[in-house]
Amino acid sequence: MYSFDFDLDYSSWGICFKLIAAGFLFYMGIFTFCHLLSVPLFSTYRALSTREKVFWDLAATRAVFGVQCIIAGLIALLFDPVLTADKITGRRGWSWFTILTAVGFFLFENIALHVSNFVFWTFDAFLAVHHFFAFLGYFGVIFCSTAGHYLGMVTLLLEMSTPFTCVSWMLLKAGWSRTLFWKTNQWLMIHLFHCRMVLTYHLWWVSLYNWDRMVTTLPLAYLAFFLTGLALVTLILNPYWTYKKTHQLLTPVDWNFEPASSKATVVGNGGLILKKDN
Repeated sequence: MYSFDFDLDYSSWGICFKLIAAGFLFYMGIFTFCHLLSVPLFSTYRALSTREKVFWDLAATRAVFGVQCIIAGLIALLFDPVLTADKITGRRGWSWFTILTAVGFFLFENIALHVSNFVFWTFDAFLAVHHFFAFLGYFGVIFCSTAGHYLGMVTLLLEMSTPFTCVSWMLLKAGWSRTLFWKTNQWLMIHLFHCRMVLTYHLWWVSLYNWDRMVTTLPLAYLAFFLTGLALVTLILNPYWTYKKTHQLLTPVDWNFEPASSKATVVGNGGLILKKDN
């Protein structure tokens, strides 16, 4: 039932680069489509600054990728018999497809992040570190012929909070932070950030339980890079983001931009437009 056979020659660099390019173009298309759709539909979007519009479109793009990651991660964690039986060297056609399109997404994310940082003269160190390790980690699987896909697929499940983060930010910009819907979404998002922390413990357990196999089958550089990224997520990124999202529930502000108070007024056809408090 869960045996998805993407019968491609993944040893071919041509196939790999085509799938990476397909992932890049697909998510760039989502980014563009979100902009084209939001302009006529949402007054809130039209009232945002250019930098906020870019963030809005990126948030929607990340949400779509988050859905892909949730599906792939849950299949690997709970259902795929090959990956669950061999967590260190097991591979599947569908997992190859997922990894390569994920590389395309992280390539798009890195380009978008650094171009945005350059244009708007900003820098988010935590996000930059996350994107750096994500791109190189998944791109490295192509070179590491002995690396299995279980750990990579389950790591993608860390993106489970991303769709809720997108909804949270958009509703916050629309001035809906006092509504039950926003608070419910925020509670779910915080819960998922705690689930992310539990998931990192699972990744550590799998790594340590299979330590002898990992040391003998994986290149030392690849293993060190994976464990460094996992340590950063476990000890710094997850706790920091969990704290920030919890604080945001209690004090609904957008720390990505100016924390000036703003609210929204509902206009015709469900449109929203921001209004600054006097």
